[in-house]
Amino acid sequence: MKRVAAGLLAFVSMCGCQVAFSTVGSWTREKGPPAPISNSVVIPLADGRLGIFGGFLLGGQPSNETAVYDPATGAWTKGTPMPGPAFPDVFALLRDGMVLVEGGRDINGNPQGATWLYDPVQNRWSQAGSANLPRVFPSNALLSDGRLLIAGGGVPLDTPEQLPNGEVDFKPTPSAEIYDPATRKWSPAGRLQSARDGIRLVALGGGGAIAAGGCQGSAGWSPPVATAEVYDAATNAWSMTTPLPVAMCGADGVGLRDGRALVVDQFTFTGVERYFYNSSGDAFVYDPKTRAWSVTGGLAGGGTGALMLSDGRVMVPELQQGAIQGRTFKVLVGGQIFDPATDGWTYASTTSLVMPLGYMFSGGSPIVVSLPNGSALVILQTDVLAFHPEKSPPSTQLLASTGLTILLLSIAAVIGLLMLLAYRRASRIDLSKLA
Repeated sequence: MKRVAAGLLAFVSMCGCQVAFSTVGSWTREKGPPAPISNSVVIPLADGRLGIFGGFLLGGQPSNETAVYDPATGAWTKGTPMPGPAFPDVFALLRDGMVLVEGGRDINGNPQGATWLYDPVQNRWSQAGSANLPRVFPSNALLSDGRLLIAGGGVPLDTPEQLPNGEVDFKPTPSAEIYDPATRKWSPAGRLQSARDGIRLVALGGGGAIAAGGCQGSAGWSPPVATAEVYDAATNAWSMTTPLPVAMCGADGVGLRDGRALVVDQFTFTGVERYFYNSSGDAFVYDPKTRAWSVTGGLAGGGTGALMLSDGRVMVPELQQGAIQGRTFKVLVGGQIFDPATDGWTYASTTSLVMPLGYMFSGGSPIVVSLPNGSALVILQTDVLAFHPEKSPPSTQLLASTGLTILLLSIAAVIGLLMLLAYRRASRIDLSKLA
């Protein structure tokens, strides 16, 4: 039986599960917006406030509204509406404090390259130079020199294609462009060697960026790829690098302070369609010095997006549907935190709130953002939750991030009990009889 105990111990030691047996952080309820916010883009502003742009109105129409939230006072104020096309694709905070908004579509659905700059101090929009190639869903990354790089995305097909899941009008493009705040203009930034959309573009230390994964084929409706390319700002060119360990499309990721890039899968591909699956939870770190990927464990459930916390760690908030009660249902809000110092994950504590059942069917999505004070916000229509990673969870707060967390802890408890029983039974055996 000691062999059994040793085997169980070896399993726990070698499985590489990186299971966290404790939770960190605490949640608080913050003042919500005066009207529901859904599918909007939130940008942390240079002065500590948040800019909330676009999204959808309650009737499903696209919104051009701008709102500003001050976490210090809890005040929500209306800003000047966005002047450009509906559904802009690129939002980024520039080093000068301006918010860049690029892209969108006209009333016929054609992509536009219009670029607008929002000044949060003056609450005013101004127009910058348009992108050279209008596209939909490009990826973007702010480089260490303050310029903004966009790559990939989709451009219109000359003739729409009919696929098993419907008609598609776009195809991936290898085009890349870079925006210079000094000139307020876009210029070509080489071309990807492999045209695709759904890539994750992450800035690297040294001024470059990596374009990881993506989808190829018309409008990206095809299996994901593991392709990875690196942009060299000095040569304004792309080169192939070590592929991802697994194919990904629509992944999320952030640039770490040590110059590496963390990439987290957000979808599990099972066929032609790719947008309605649970996350596979795979997570990898790319090191530009070795041009290699390393496995960092993964997520227990589907995350909402990776957030860089002020201390250099990365949080991936996670939401899980709870029980339905009449016209409402419970939402569990938790997450996991990645520490670049250990390349390991820990669980955030979990809180819950009750939401109208209509939110489940309205197509709304949570909005997540990190704040300069070290906390992170999760916005669900009119509910705002703040996560404080440095605080201990209160006794009234759930101590599991997802149902899988509980499952892992249960498995660990069973394994521990089996090991204890195996050891106690083995200790009663007369070893001389085994000689």
